Amino acid sequence: MPSAVSFGETMIRFSTKNFERIEQAREFEVSIGGAESNFAIAFARLGGRSAWISKLTDNPLGRLIVNRIREHGVDVSNVIWTKEYRVGLYFIEFGRKPRGIEVLYDRKNSAFANIQPHEVNWDVLAEYDVFHTTGITVSLSESCRKSVKMGITKAKEFGTKVSFDVNYRAKLWSPEEAFKALDVILKGVDILIVTKEDAKSVLLAEGSYEDIVRELYQRYDPEVLVLTLGSEGAMAIKDGRIYRVKPYPIEVVDRIGAGDAFDAGFVYRYLEKQDVKEALEWGIAMAALAHTIPGDPVYIVRDEVRRLIKGREYCEIMR
Repeated sequence: MPSAVSFGETMIRFSTKNFERIEQAREFEVSIGGAESNFAIAFARLGGRSAWISKLTDNPLGRLIVNRIREHGVDVSNVIWTKEYRVGLYFIEFGRKPRGIEVLYDRKNSAFANIQPHEVNWDVLAEYDVFHTTGITVSLSESCRKSVKMGITKAKEFGTKVSFDVNYRAKLWSPEEAFKALDVILKGVDILIVTKEDAKSVLLAEGSYEDIVRELYQRYDPEVLVLTLGSEGAMAIKDGRIYRVKPYPIEVVDRIGAGDAFDAGFVYRYLEKQDVKEALEWGIAMAALAHTIPGDPVYIVRDEVRRLIKGREYCEIMR
C-alpha cells in the first residue's frame, strides 16, 4: 500500500450558489479546501495510507476542518492545535463566460501561517513513502518556508521521497518572489510537478514543452518531473525519456482541486508501479473526474479511475 504524508493549510470554503456574486448572496455552501489536504484525501480514497500535518485554531472551525478530512480515512493525529490566531477562510463565486471564477482569500494571521518548524513531529515522515507539499505553503510566511525546508531535510534523512507541486498563486506572491524562494527548494525534490504556465512565468523555462521539461529536469535533477498541460494533457520525464498522455473530454462542474487530484493520482500510481506512463494516466483520469464534482475534496474511488482508463483503452483498440 503506497503511503503519503502532506503538509499545508486547509481553510473553510464558502461557495455561492447558482452563479451568484458574493455581494448578492444570501447563503453559501460550506466546505473545506486546501491543496495538501485535497491531496491526502484523494490519496486515501485511492486506497493509500495518508496523513495530513497542519496547525489549526482549536475552535469549531478548526474542528470542522479536521473532521471533514478524517472522514476520508486520513490520519490527522499530527495536527498542531493552538488557542491563538485564526482559521483561514476563502470565498468562491462561479461564473459563466465571459465571467470566470473569482476567489477571495481571508487567511491573514492564520494559525498555519504562524507555524514554527520545531512544532512539527517530523519523525512521522519516516513512516511514509513520500512527503508532499506545494508552493502555496512556501508562500504563506517565512516560518512556513523554513518548515518546508526542514520537512524536506528530514524526509531525505529518513529516505522518504519528496513530492512538490509548484502550485503558484498570484494572489499570494509575485512570480519573482516565488522563483527566489522555490529555486533553492526544488533542488531537493524527487517528484516535481508544475503547470506549463508556472514553468514559464515562475521558473522561467522557455521553448517547446519538450524543451521545458528537459530544461527543468536538468536544472533541478528530480527523479521524475511532470508538466501538466491543461486541455492538452500532461507529460513527464525520467532518466531522459519523455512520456505524454492525452486529456479526457470533460464538462466542468468545479475545477478547483483538480490539480491536487492529479498529483494524488500520479504519485499514488508512481509509488505503486514505478511506471511513469501509467502514473500519468492515473493523474489525468483523477483530474478529469475531479472536474465533475463540486467542492475541493474528490469523492472518487479507485474503481472509477480504473473504469475511466480502461474505457479509453478500449476505445483506442476499437479504432
